Amino acid sequence: MELVFRNKGERTRLEILKQSIIYSSQYGLADITIGRVSKLCNLSRTDVISHFENKEDMQIAILQYGEDLFRERVIKTAWREDPLDHLIRLIENWADWTSEMFKEHQVSCPFIKAVVEFQNRPASKVRTFTIEQQNRLLNYLTHRVVRCVEQKKLTAEITSDAIAYELYSLYLGHAITQHTAPIKTSDTLFKNSVARLLKQYQVNNN
Repeated sequence: MELVFRNKGERTRLEILKQSIIYSSQYGLADITIGRVSKLCNLSRTDVISHFENKEDMQIAILQYGEDLFRERVIKTAWREDPLDHLIRLIENWADWTSEMFKEHQVSCPFIKAVVEFQNRPASKVRTFTIEQQNRLLNYLTHRVVRCVEQKKLTAEITSDAIAYELYSLYLGHAITQHTAPIKTSDTLFKNSVARLLKQYQVNNN
């Protein structure tokens, strides 16, 4: 995502967020602290603190930065006129979006890592944000399915949120196992699984 920054402070904040989203895509968000970020970016703790009120605010800013990248790299580039083509491209973009951005690192989806880390922790601003973020992503996917149903690309016999849930479940499985399971063709298997799932819900217009 190309942005123009007016001053050194904005450039420093961007570098903090960039290094932090890479780190959290590798090791998780809960491990992110002011001290760790200062080491990642070769900054003093004071320099890092000057950009965020506290650790929680920094963690939320990292997730929001990731969501902004997601919109640019996944949502915007997925657009197709045909709603089913759009849905398929969205899922394919979504599958490996962090790996595509940070090729030199062994990473996976920072949103999944964060929601798994925080879902059973005591209530906090970060926990609330991670859950709301997952809901936003799933709702967006559901809206794309709804568009397919409205244009008679997918059946209306099954609720759109149920189809979206199945698609998202496939994505979760792929995101978690692609770097751990001894399967070299995981990308192809994932795409084929999505195709099979959608095929059973496609409307036969012949």
